[in-house]
Amino acid sequence: MFKNLKNYLRKQLIIEPYLSGMAVIFTLHRVAPFETGKLPSNENMKISPEYLEQFVKELMKRGYSFISLDRLYEILISGEQVSKQVVFTLDDGYKDNFEIAYPIFKKLNIPFTIYVTTSFPNKEALLWWYSLEDLILANDKITLYQNDKYCCHTAEERNDIFLKIRRIILSLEQCDLSSELTRMFSHYDIDWKAKCDELAMSWDDIVSLSKDSLVTIGGHTKNHYALNKLCKSDIITEVEGANKLIESKIGKTVSHFSYPFGTRHEVGIREFDVIKELGLKTTTTARRGPIYKGHVNYLECLPRIMLTENFDMQSIAEIRRRRVVTL
Repeated sequence: MFKNLKNYLRKQLIIEPYLSGMAVIFTLHRVAPFETGKLPSNENMKISPEYLEQFVKELMKRGYSFISLDRLYEILISGEQVSKQVVFTLDDGYKDNFEIAYPIFKKLNIPFTIYVTTSFPNKEALLWWYSLEDLILANDKITLYQNDKYCCHTAEERNDIFLKIRRIILSLEQCDLSSELTRMFSHYDIDWKAKCDELAMSWDDIVSLSKDSLVTIGGHTKNHYALNKLCKSDIITEVEGANKLIESKIGKTVSHFSYPFGTRHEVGIREFDVIKELGLKTTTTARRGPIYKGHVNYLECLPRIMLTENFDMQSIAEIRRRRVVTL
């Protein structure tokens, strides 16, 4: 279907049929109740437990089937003709995946994948997006190390500032991110790892999940760095180091991977080529689109669709007609 990787990526940057392929992979991060007064940019990583259950039941009514990534891989490799297949994936390794999402998927007998960033269960992750949110919500003005000042009096200003500083953080040296953050926020005393205990799954949680045949544990690097900021050897260390650690904990091979962040701003052809060399079954991105049979040639950069609370259910009904601009 796609002549080469560049043409495939160019096609994704223009227009594709929305949910019109043989399958769709949904991206989730957190399943948890929404909190008032928080920043939309972080809250939008959530869907509520009620919405998740409602969404799955609606798909069931519309005749969709729910499959694992292993099954999707088999379908693509064999060339089997299918339609209306759904894969659920959750990124990072948040505690609510185990405490809230898992019981819902279990009750409805839905397979799903959790891509684990190993610094989460190691309690070493720099969940800077939540620490940054706390800082912004607690102050009327943020001063960075070069005395750049940001006013945050209104809700709109606070979210805008969060997004601006987020872009700066993603441009920093990733392999020394802890030091970079400490320097950048030198006017404040921030424990960048403090959010792990509150929000991240433990290894016991992950091992327990891995024993259920509905659950696939995939890799999501050691530290959730933007991979295009790393050299090739560091990318391999991030990916293989995490996968080997997960395998040692769960006693199963890690065959599936998701790029941290995963948009065209963090991963591109160089990163896809590096990951392809590692021999994984599938790798997913944050580039938006459905799965076609032609993706058998692009297993290192499969598209997904972000599931949010305001996902348009009517787009499911219009699966063959609706089109959207992709990332």
